[in-house]
Amino acid sequence: MRYAEKSFEIRFCAALSAAIMPFNRNPNWFGLTQAQERKAGIDAVLGLGGTLILFQFKAQTDSRIKIERDQLNKLTAVEAKYPKSTYYVFPEAEDIYAAARPDCMFTEAWCCKPSDLDKKISSKAKSASFAVNAKTSELLQARPKKTASISTACKKFGCFCPSTAYEHVEEIPGSRGLFFRLLVGSWVGHDRIDASFAARGIGIPIGKDLARHPIDHDEDADRNIITSAEMFEDLLGDGAYQNLGSGLRALFIAQ
Repeated sequence: MRYAEKSFEIRFCAALSAAIMPFNRNPNWFGLTQAQERKAGIDAVLGLGGTLILFQFKAQTDSRIKIERDQLNKLTAVEAKYPKSTYYVFPEAEDIYAAARPDCMFTEAWCCKPSDLDKKISSKAKSASFAVNAKTSELLQARPKKTASISTACKKFGCFCPSTAYEHVEEIPGSRGLFFRLLVGSWVGHDRIDASFAARGIGIPIGKDLARHPIDHDEDADRNIITSAEMFEDLLGDGAYQNLGSGLRALFIAQ
């Protein structure tokens, strides 16, 4: 049975929510594909203030990942204004049986930035299809022949595996930090989950209060804070007030 885009989307959102729980006990997801749902989601988080990270989910159909140019243009524009805010995510598996085999789905969930694909697809093309090559960490386009680099979710965002926590427990027997290390699991170490998931230095800053109380980080000093649903629609560009297709989700982490 085919591994549907919605199935992958639900599993990924649930797994990532569980992984970031040590940093934030209430991560929120909402859809961006339908205009009405998008506005409702933006309005709901404006009063809280925090960070939005966008994920465009794509499943394989006939061993191909299809990228639509119009959607790619919108997401590339968002990334250009807010680096490290927007990602394409797709599974290596094509059927539900293969998807169920790995112990951790993040080892076989692949990611890339919109700009990585924007450079490979003609601006005049309506869409392009790529095959996933897990061995070379690439997306392959047959005609014209092009490749785009991809990374597993583990490499892009950090290792989330609980086994990492056990390794640290064995390294520090009797330590007073034992319980804390067990709690945060895979966070510890340079190749673990990036603490920026719990901070405001990643994604799109959103919230009316953030505009009144600017974020005290040099890297955020010149970044425009989204303070209305209309500003977010403008960020998506022409036609954004309409529906945007399928598989686009926003992860909101309150400040």
